Amino acid sequence: MTEPLIGVENLNVTFRGRGSARPALSNVSLSLGAEKLGIVGESGSGKSTIGRAIMGLLPPNASVRCDRLSYRGHDLLAMPADKLARFRGRNIAMILQDPKHALNPTVRVGDQIAEAYRIHTRAGRGEALDRALQMLETVEIRSPARVMTQYPHEMSGGMGQRIMIAMMLVCDPDVLIADEPTSALDASVKASVMDTIERLVRERNMGLMFISHDLPQVARSCDRVMILYQGRTMETLSTGQLPNAQHPYTRGLLECVPTVGRRRARLPVLERDASWMAE
Repeated sequence: MTEPLIGVENLNVTFRGRGSARPALSNVSLSLGAEKLGIVGESGSGKSTIGRAIMGLLPPNASVRCDRLSYRGHDLLAMPADKLARFRGRNIAMILQDPKHALNPTVRVGDQIAEAYRIHTRAGRGEALDRALQMLETVEIRSPARVMTQYPHEMSGGMGQRIMIAMMLVCDPDVLIADEPTSALDASVKASVMDTIERLVRERNMGLMFISHDLPQVARSCDRVMILYQGRTMETLSTGQLPNAQHPYTRGLLECVPTVGRRRARLPVLERDASWMAE
């Protein structure tokens, strides 16, 4: 059996604070190969916590327990901090939600991308800047040489997100975790950015973990989808089978999606069942 790129078995994450502990994830398991896996759920369901646990980016008040959390068979939880830092960016990369907060406002765009490349490859400054320019061209930034010299606040939302993609992919990682990469963009820019992500993932034969609220977008872009509710997996199925989903929570999410051109009564309110937490 081929070792998956990412393997997670019974992941539990609890956040401690003010004398209490609050579970964020309960017994979540997943396997990611060279494919596109969508993770969908409401705000607070634990989607981003999965990605940050894999990256080792959870805050100090987070307690992590699991049977396995691995990259190509390497135990990420047992990995020393310095070695894990080398894996981040080089082997596993993560696109965050808002480039305006993720990018350094005081450093030029080209220098930020080049720095990520130099840290992981020990390349010289000239080589790193050439690589940064190449990546801006790859993510279809117009006038890349000019953008190299600009600062993040001079970028539009769509350009900022493309710069984040360039920075995360500059070291050719095997796995890309995209955490709501288009949530702050309008519809036309969102489609363009998603097309760029999908094209690069396909061309580089990567594994993509796409974290999103947007179930229709996940259905269009991914091979499989995992449905989360309050830190638990309700259902995992191929996106082609979404219309035949069995779990009532998945069915409820699908029913709440408006459809252009289809006349219907007021959208239903999603009903929740306490028994789902005991499954």
